[in-house]
Amino acid sequence: MQSEIALQSQCFLYHWNSYPEQRGLLCYNLNNSANKIQGNINRSLGLIRGRSDMVYYIKGRAIMLEFKTEVGIQSSEQKEWQSTIEAAGFPYHIIRSFEQFKELIENESINSM
Repeated sequence: MQSEIALQSQCFLYHWNSYPEQRGLLCYNLNNSANKIQGNINRSLGLIRGRSDMVYYIKGRAIMLEFKTEVGIQSSEQKEWQSTIEAAGFPYHIIRSFEQFKELIENESINSM
């Protein structure tokens, strides 16, 4: 089974290479700090627990992407952040496969033309 990190990397590289005109629109959110000191600094700068792994900016919208393995589950912080972000009107997707990501990106890119 592919890890979440491997899945996210595969998806990012696919987007980078397949949609060069959109480079910079699919962004990684730095959710994990290297140590406690950096964690405290990051929180003071606005780091939010549970935030999605990536954001895809397209046609005036922001789409939140959370990468999980086939059996991966969200933490309580991730579920809470998902509820908050969806209540604010932003789409949120849990991506469990490369095929699912590819379909989402293709549909969003077609709909943004």
